[in-house]
Amino acid sequence: MNQRERVLAILVGGLVVLGIGQWGFSKYKSALQQRKTRFESLQDRQLQLSEKRLLGAIADKQMGEYLVRSLPSDTEKARNAYQSWLLDVAKKHDVETPAVNETGTSPVGDLYHQFKFKISGRANMPQIVDLMYDIQAKDYLHRIQQFEITPSKITPSRRDDGFNFNVTLDVIALSAAPGNAAPPKTHSWRVEQDQLAYAEPILNRNLFEPPNQPPVFNGNKTLEAVRGREVAFPLDVKDPEQHRLAFNLVSEHDNVTIDQRSGTIRVKSDELTEFKVDVEITDSGYPNKKTTETLLVKVVDPPPPPKEEPPKVELAYDDAKQTYLTGLVQGAKDWTAWMNVRTRGKTLKLRVGDEFEIGSVRGIIKSIDADKVEIEIDDKVIALKSGNTLKAAVDEIE
Repeated sequence: MNQRERVLAILVGGLVVLGIGQWGFSKYKSALQQRKTRFESLQDRQLQLSEKRLLGAIADKQMGEYLVRSLPSDTEKARNAYQSWLLDVAKKHDVETPAVNETGTSPVGDLYHQFKFKISGRANMPQIVDLMYDIQAKDYLHRIQQFEITPSKITPSRRDDGFNFNVTLDVIALSAAPGNAAPPKTHSWRVEQDQLAYAEPILNRNLFEPPNQPPVFNGNKTLEAVRGREVAFPLDVKDPEQHRLAFNLVSEHDNVTIDQRSGTIRVKSDELTEFKVDVEITDSGYPNKKTTETLLVKVVDPPPPPKEEPPKVELAYDDAKQTYLTGLVQGAKDWTAWMNVRTRGKTLKLRVGDEFEIGSVRGIIKSIDADKVEIEIDDKVIALKSGNTLKAAVDEIE
């Protein structure tokens, strides 16, 4: 074999080895991928089985809860137990002429029996709401399918308002439940724990008018009473809808009373003191709205009695009517006013600062000049000119 043939043989051998190696690597890679795929498939299967076990546990727990809430599997006992319970609830809320009837029973495979019941009667709206609360709060496997309510007719023997109602319910008795299963003890999570919270949005609303507004207090929040006397304070309160108002004290006070209709507060205390009074004002709208105001009551001493003016003495004849200014005489230092009192037959000579009393007029000379004399009488100043009477000058300013 020459050199050329030797090289060709090496090349051919190398290609064969390379092909065999590539085929072997492909087989290895394919086997590895199959193992990976199988491993992932087994993992998915494991997850599916774990999920089924979890769902089975959840379903088992749920079924356990359903069994606790189910009627007895004995259909007669189930029927009697539920019917008796509905009647007890109706009597508890004073429903008039209550009636509870089973309207049908139907099996659903071998899993459970479904009963239909109807409860009817007459009651006021708060009683009906309380009845519905007790039905929904009882944690039976039941539901309200239909609820009808209509105003009841007014008869001569019944003048108050009321409603006739019909409630249709579906209830289940599981076949796996005990034949003498006891009623559920739990409270349904679908209903408020607080019965007042359940009833408030149903009862306290008015579908026929705008929302009711609370009363508005417009009066003085400080009341001043007199010691030893009973003093009345009418409260100034207005209601936007002009509803009737009721007034109450939030807490009792020994010295304070209030008229529930008029809202007049009466205070009587023998001590000098001050204290606060909380007044609750409720309107008659639907639903009722309340306003609470805090008032400060101060008990003070009575005011001093007014000064008594001395009684005016009626004169048989007023000398001031016949008193004339007859002269204004200038001396070395000052002026002198001459007043002639004709009824007495004498003349008074008065200077600035002199005080006099003539008949009904009592005054002080304020000033004197060549034209007139000014006289101060009870914080007023009159001007008397020559030839005029004193009474006429006084009457001009009164």
